[in-house]
Amino acid sequence: MEVARSWKTWCFVVGVFLTFALFVLAWVYPRFPGDEPILLAVQRLQTGWLDTLVSALTMFGDAVVAFPLMGLVILGLSLARHRADALAVAATMIVMVLGHALKTPVGRPRPEHFIAGADASGFGFPSGHTMIALLFGGILIVLANDLIRPFWVRRGVQIGLGVLVLAIGFSRMYLGVHWPSDVIGAYLFAGVSLAVILALRNTLVSKGW
Repeated sequence: MEVARSWKTWCFVVGVFLTFALFVLAWVYPRFPGDEPILLAVQRLQTGWLDTLVSALTMFGDAVVAFPLMGLVILGLSLARHRADALAVAATMIVMVLGHALKTPVGRPRPEHFIAGADASGFGFPSGHTMIALLFGGILIVLANDLIRPFWVRRGVQIGLGVLVLAIGFSRMYLGVHWPSDVIGAYLFAGVSLAVILALRNTLVSKGW
C-alpha cells in the first residue's frame, strides 16, 4: 500500500513539474522542435471521409457542446444523491475555465496550417478542446466504475471514452489549429488537475458524501 501511494505521489509530482515546464517553454517559444513536422505528417492523412469524421469528433471538445452535457450529468448525479461525484464534475468545469484563461498570459500563436472550415481563434497553448476532452471523459471513465454494473458494458463505455479523448487531441492537430505540444500540454494540465479533483472526490466519498 505504501509503495503504491509513493509511486502515485512521485507520478503526480513529475506531472506537475512537466506541466509547469511546458507552460514556461510555450510562453518563450512559439513552437517546439518537431512540432511542425509532426503536424504536417498528421495532416498528410487527410481524406474526405476523415475530414468529416474529425470535424464531428472535435465538436465534443467544444465548450458549447460539452458544458450543457456536463450540466445534465451534474443534475443526474445530484438527483441520484451522488453529491461528491456531482461536485467533482462541477470542479472539472472550473478547471476548464482556468485552463482557457491561461492561454492569454502564455500568448502562444496558433499554427498557420488550418484546413478549410477549421475554427480557430485566440491563442493556442494549451488546447482547450483537448483539456475539456480529458477532464470530462476522464471523470466519466472513473465514475463508470461505480455507476455501471455489468462488467463488459462498463469496460466498453470506458474504452469508448478513452478513444474519444485521444481522438479529440488528434483532431486538433489534424485540423491544423494546434501544435502537438499544445495538445500534450493540455493533456498534462488536465491530467494533473483531474488527479487533484479525484483525490478530493474520494475524500468526500469516504466522509459519506
